[in-house]
Amino acid sequence: NDIGMNIDTEFNVGDSVCYLSGDNIIHTSISKIIIEISYTDDSFLMVYKLSDGLSVPRNNYPQWGKRLFRDKDSLMRYLSES
Repeated sequence: NDIGMNIDTEFNVGDSVCYLSGDNIIHTSISKIIIEISYTDDSFLMVYKLSDGLSVPRNNYPQWGKRLFRDKDSLMRYLSES
């Protein structure tokens, strides 16, 4: 009896994303999504692998310091609100 697990990945493989690096907006895409599930405490870790080589932990902002955005407009909107 397979219960199945549905995890909202927010972004999908192939999605275009951008992030801020210094004063530059870097455009890249999601090349792979890695999900590690811990059965001991029902937690999971999700990592986005970007096509430019970076790995981004999904729920690790602001520790990682870079937040992913769908497009330049949403990035600029976020900056203007903070």
